[in-house]
Amino acid sequence: MVALALRVWGRMHGLVALENHGHVRAVSNNPAALYHADLIDLVVSLGLTPPATPSA
Repeated sequence: MVALALRVWGRMHGLVALENHGHVRAVSNNPAALYHADLIDLVVSLGLTPPATPSA
């Protein structure tokens, strides 16, 4: 359980830290979309089903 918590925290905290230090803009004009895509990838890698994307 600790390993899972560290895995999730490391991925999400890492992206936030990179964005806070201005490193995300070098690879993406839309940090929110990058964060969302990585969160969906993390959910799928854990064997879970990601939530449905709300329609606009």
